Amino acid sequence: MNRMAKVLGQQGLRLVLLVAILVGSGVFLGLAAGYPLRQLRFEESDAQRLDQSRLAGTVDPADAVVAPSDLPMGWEPGDPALGALGLLGAQFCGEDVTLPTALSETATAVFVNPADESFLVSQAVRLDRWQSARDYVDDVGDAIDACDQFFRVGLDGAQVQVDVSEGEGDPPVTDYVSRSFVSEDGDSIQTWSMMAVGDVVVVLLYGGPTRSQQGLLSDLEERLLIRVDPEDFAPGGVPTTTEAVEEDPADPSATTVLEGGAADESETPVDPGVETTLPAGAPVEPVEPPG
Repeated sequence: MNRMAKVLGQQGLRLVLLVAILVGSGVFLGLAAGYPLRQLRFEESDAQRLDQSRLAGTVDPADAVVAPSDLPMGWEPGDPALGALGLLGAQFCGEDVTLPTALSETATAVFVNPADESFLVSQAVRLDRWQSARDYVDDVGDAIDACDQFFRVGLDGAQVQVDVSEGEGDPPVTDYVSRSFVSEDGDSIQTWSMMAVGDVVVVLLYGGPTRSQQGLLSDLEERLLIRVDPEDFAPGGVPTTTEAVEEDPADPSATTVLEGGAADESETPVDPGVETTLPAGAPVEPVEPPG
């Protein structure tokens, strides 16, 4: 009897130890599984989520390409043949990304900066649906995520390794992808971005021997978005620039540039022999010649 109780006591002790081990292991596994989840931090983004269905049909592709006035000094119109370097319908990391049915011609603008031999290609095209524009940008993003380098043939016919890195700046909208292509030999770099605005896909591509001027593409993206979607990006209206022009005391005809580019000519002498434009409906009094 005592022996039986002793055996049962030992078995009970083993059972308690086994349960303790299982519970302890379960708690440990739970902590191990829960630790990464607690450490997850979702990056905050200022990217604007556009109402693409509202914008569909409202964006003119011609307005969604860069204009000369959008660029800083030093840039000038380039050879239209460079437009062939645009990314719409191109391969990404060797993968064909089919451009959905287009309802417009591809609007293209090309600019060059002779100072550093860089170039800029701006493209925009309207697709059959706003969903198509969004999906195309997503497909390009998926394709480019699949590799961090690829090879292309250089001007001398040799293969050149190209490293893929993140683009410059923060995404202005959520339907957006951007990357930089850096040649391993250091001879060139291309930085590009692609975004969907309604049913229009907008592409910017910079190429040159070095990286672009800091913030160049981000500034251009902002200008384009203000132009094609002022409701989201310029709800209070586009601010005008006030330019101050120092007057020359020796030149009484000098004028001061006011806000919006208007000239203040309130102190400019008026030749009585010159016709003056008056508001509509205002009485006109004859001006007698001097003498």
